[in-house]
This record gives sequence, structure tokens and C-alpha cells, in this order.
Amino acid sequence: MTRTCRPRRSLPIIFSLYALLNACAAPLPPATPIATPLATAEPTETPSLAPTTLAQTSATLQIWVPPQFSTAEEAPGGAVLAEQLAAFERAHFELSVQVRVKAETGPGGLLDSLLAAYTVAPAVLPDVIALNQEDLTQAASAGVLAPLDELVPAAERQDYYPFAETLSQADGKFVGVPFAADARLLVYNTGVYTTAPTRWAEVVTGTLIFPGAEPSALTLVADYLALGGALADETGQPTLQFNPLVTALTNLQAARAQDVLPTLSLTYADTGASWQVFRERRATLAITSAQWYLAEFNRVGLAAGAPPPTSNGQPFTLAQGWSWALVNKGTDHAAAARLLNWLTASSQMAEWTLAAKVLPTRVSALAAWNNARFAPLAAALLTRAQLQPPTRVLEAVGPVLRRALDEVLSGQLTPEAAALTAVQSLKSP
Repeated sequence: MTRTCRPRRSLPIIFSLYALLNACAAPLPPATPIATPLATAEPTETPSLAPTTLAQTSATLQIWVPPQFSTAEEAPGGAVLAEQLAAFERAHFELSVQVRVKAETGPGGLLDSLLAAYTVAPAVLPDVIALNQEDLTQAASAGVLAPLDELVPAAERQDYYPFAETLSQADGKFVGVPFAADARLLVYNTGVYTTAPTRWAEVVTGTLIFPGAEPSALTLVADYLALGGALADETGQPTLQFNPLVTALTNLQAARAQDVLPTLSLTYADTGASWQVFRERRATLAITSAQWYLAEFNRVGLAAGAPPPTSNGQPFTLAQGWSWALVNKGTDHAAAARLLNWLTASSQMAEWTLAAKVLPTRVSALAAWNNARFAPLAAALLTRAQLQPPTRVLEAVGPVLRRALDEVLSGQLTPEAAALTAVQSLKSP
């Protein structure tokens, strides 16, 4: 059937369509311009991972850190870390980073929360976590951490100081990338000592203090180890050797006899206490930590730092550190590994450690420190550092050595008698 045209009725429709088309052709209001972020270059090192295909949807990477490594402005280096994470997000726009701060130790702390979530709430697990030496070992033993052998090239691992390379291992596996360290050091008044004493026998004037009340007796442990002493036998059982212990105790006794080592040292519980005494100019020399010195150097005049003195004059110090680790979530770790490698690149580590007042763990990162005063000291400490003995070892030998130290400095026993008692006490059933 043929449709009959009705011109008179069509005209209003045509005029309506014409008006509608004109309205659609009217110019739209100008769009609000969208700022395009500046491209951020990858760190100058060779990328540790091959470029990955951009994700179709965004993903969030979660990091767990202790309070001292947070991105808060009041935390040392917090603003720098925040900017480094922001730069990572700009360079990898398909990824976002969320930082959660947890207590360093104890219930609800990093390790406690990690192990609990791994068992009952894997959905809340972080992708990257900062762990100290002891917690890294425990987490690895529990199978919570992902191995890093295929994610961090061996060439980059060779750039780490020897103690830091040891720090990255747990149960024979490479499970952590060290990013921050602290080490024992001697601070001294340059108005009295123009150069740092390298031997205990060279401390002949002024007052020297150290944290003698530490349960671990680390000052004595360090000198004992520098003399070649061992803290564990071939079976891994705690042990002490007579001769190096006698030598270490004898040198401390000599310093006490010359009245440069007061028994008051036996009351200082940690490196913070000994630093406080030095800062208040109540001591000429003090055994403290690099972290205290770097953080508060400007509050003390006429001060310099050096490796602690030893009985044989050989530079030696004990260090501890923190590592980034990847949590074994049973998924692809490529994105988390990119973040880990970003944070531990030399340029990033150099900038953050200097701001955070901690020691870097990479040789190239220290070389990038723009600080003529601190860099030589840090190099002297890091090249001679040995990783602090495990807690289980220190819990066994520490109280024994502390008692020997008390007995010698107070004049109750000779170094030989105190050493013999200490050695025999560990052999007793």
C-alpha cells in the first residue's frame, strides 16, 4: 500500500527538526583543562625487572612500615619517602600505593600482624613490608615471604655492603632487600682528642662511657669479636673463648684503673642514654649509635665520630638493619617488585637515608650522599661492620658477659677469674 504524503502536516515537524539541529550545533561551554602530570624518569640504575604491560584497571599496593619509617612529615625522612612514592605512582599510573604504620614489635606489631593475617585474613596482607633482622628471619621461616632471587638481579646485590648482604638472607634464601642500617660508633670531643683513639689503651684522658647496663653487653661483645672470639660452637650452641675474653676485660680494667672509664657506665641501659650524657658534656667520649649522632649532631659542638676503639686497634663495629620484603600472597609479584626496586635504587636510597638519618646499605648510595662530613664516617663504619649477633645468641651470652663486666669494673674479680667463670657457666648443663 502506498503511503500518502500530507505536506501541510509535515511542515511543523520539519521546522521542529530544524530548530533541534541548530540547538545541537550550538557551541559547548569550554571544558575544564585537565592537568597532565610531568613524566618521572625511572632511577638511573638498570631496571631490575622487564617492563610489564599496563594493567587495564588500577591496582593498589600496600606497604607496612614501623613509625620511624612512616611518610608523616614529622618522621625523619617522611616527606622524602612520601614524594618517592608519589613519583612511583606518576611513573606507574596504573598503580597506587597505600602506607600503613604498625608498631615495630609486640602484639599488633609488624610481625605479629603479618603472621596473624597470613593465617586468618590473607586479604589484608601487605604487598611490601619493612622488617628488622630478627623479624625477617621469623617471617621467612613461616613461609610468609616470597623469594627474591628472580626479582632482584645478582649484579645489584653485589653493590651491598657485606653485612647487609648477610642481613638479606634467612634460612639460606634471599628474602629481603636491606634499605636502612645503624651501627655502633664512638663520639668524641675534638677539643680534647684531635683524632679518634683506635685502641682502648689510647683513651688516656677525659671520661669515656658506654651503655654498660645493656642486657646484651654489646660493647664487650664487639671487642671480643674483634679479637677473634666466637659466640657459638660448631653445633650452633652459645659459647665463649677464654683468651679473647680475658684480653677484652683486661683493657677495660686498665681504662677503669686510669680513671677514664667510670663505673657509672654500668648504669646506662642503651645508646640513647650514653648519647644524652655526651650531649650534655658530662663525658669526653661515648659509645653510642650512628643514628643518634646523625640525628642530633647539630646540637653538640666540638664533636666527631669514628669506629669504636678495640683492644687490637683494628676498626670493627656491629650493625643492624631493616629490609624490604615481598609478602607471599600467592599472586604475581611483578608490581610489588617494581616498587621494591624503585625504593632501593641508589638514587632513592641516598636521598632518603640522608634525610632519615640512617646509614645506607649500598656502596653506590653512600657515594651519592651529598655530605662531606658524614659520608667518610659512614664509609668507615659500613666497610668494617659485622651484623649484630642473633637475639637468641645474645640472650644466652649477654647476661654472662654483663656479669663479668660488672665484676671486673667493680674490682670484685680479675679479668682472668671473671672470664673463666663466664666460659664455664655456658658449659654447665
